[in-house]
Amino acid sequence: MTRGVAAARALWGGGLVVASRSLPIPRKVALALGIRHLAQATATLRRPDGMVARWGWTLDAAHSVSMLGLAVVSRRWRAAALANAVVAAAWARAARTGERRQS
Repeated sequence: MTRGVAAARALWGGGLVVASRSLPIPRKVALALGIRHLAQATATLRRPDGMVARWGWTLDAAHSVSMLGLAVVSRRWRAAALANAVVAAAWARAARTGERRQS
């Protein structure tokens, strides 16, 4: 299951990179997020167990929390930050579930 989540993450990251010009967030932010997802997917596909999987979902959870913080302090980016928090939490959940099943 971990590899399946990583493959889906690679598609998501690639989609962010491709769509970075048309998203309602700064292009550099979309590119950075897409590249981060691609790097995380690559690392997880190369080593789908142990520390890599654990850090992957932890990174997603931290990203979700940081987006909640942005939503609190920035009215301008609130909607995008809340949407991103939900997506990051979903990735964290999927990655955590995959890691548990891998063990």
